[in-house]
Amino acid sequence: MNEIMGRIETFNISDAISVLDETGHVLTQTETIVLAVLCAVGVLFALFGLKIVRFWAGLLGLLLGLYGGIMAAYYLGIDKTYVWIPGAVLGIVLAVLGAWKRRFGVFLTVWTAVSSVCMYFIRPADWMWGIICLAAGLVLALLSVRVVEFLTMLATAVCGAVLGSTAACYLLPFGGQFIHIIICVALGIIGFLVQLLLESRKRKKQNLKKAAEIREHQSTANEVEKARALVDELDQETEVEEEELETIQFGDGDDSEDPEEEFDEPDDELDLEEETDYLDDDEDETDYLDDEEEIDYLDDDETEEKEKK
Repeated sequence: MNEIMGRIETFNISDAISVLDETGHVLTQTETIVLAVLCAVGVLFALFGLKIVRFWAGLLGLLLGLYGGIMAAYYLGIDKTYVWIPGAVLGIVLAVLGAWKRRFGVFLTVWTAVSSVCMYFIRPADWMWGIICLAAGLVLALLSVRVVEFLTMLATAVCGAVLGSTAACYLLPFGGQFIHIIICVALGIIGFLVQLLLESRKRKKQNLKKAAEIREHQSTANEVEKARALVDELDQETEVEEEELETIQFGDGDDSEDPEEEFDEPDDELDLEEETDYLDDDEDETDYLDDEEEIDYLDDDETEEKEKK
């Protein structure tokens, strides 16, 4: 741990680049591996900066949190045996936040990319210029929260092109400032165009998916309307059938009974009642006449007696 801390304290990117720039410097196996890894990372960062921004945010968050936590613990006087604990905790927290929250991941990625490019070109010799580079990266990172796609593609394409072209120039047997610029510009343009193409395809897929969802929703609504119309038609047919059945049961159909036949018995009963009433009336009249005849007979007898007298 003491050896790692010593190398971290004495590491200077300017000194490392100056060593590689020395005339006749032969790359060691470790330097070759490191440069090959940096070249591959730079190319991937330029081509897929926005596509896999969560991965880059998690990786950068882990490295920055680890470095910042270790340095903070070291300067706070914590035992060198345990300085890695705060760094590990901070690195894991930043990695999880960067991979989980997309906007935070974009902010972290753009800040790191822009600050690194500024430090590469300015080569700060003191803390003031380092703070200026960090401030420039912070400004663009804050803007990238609002303008996510464009600034993320631009920052990652530029940073990846600078990193990849620099590592490639040291790996190539021939090199020079002109070759370095050509590789850097070409890789930056290609990376930005590839990211733009991938983003346009992503937007197209999202639009197609949204259109498919809208069509499915509309088709579902149409099916529901058709089902409702079918149910209404079935209800109407059922009502018509019920009305026809009622007409057949209580109407004037051929199978129904003849109304005249239905009322034959009541007519017979009425006739019987009329005959009965007529007979009763005749009997009453006969009785009445008999009574009157008897009365008249008696009256006649009395009149004859009186005449005799």
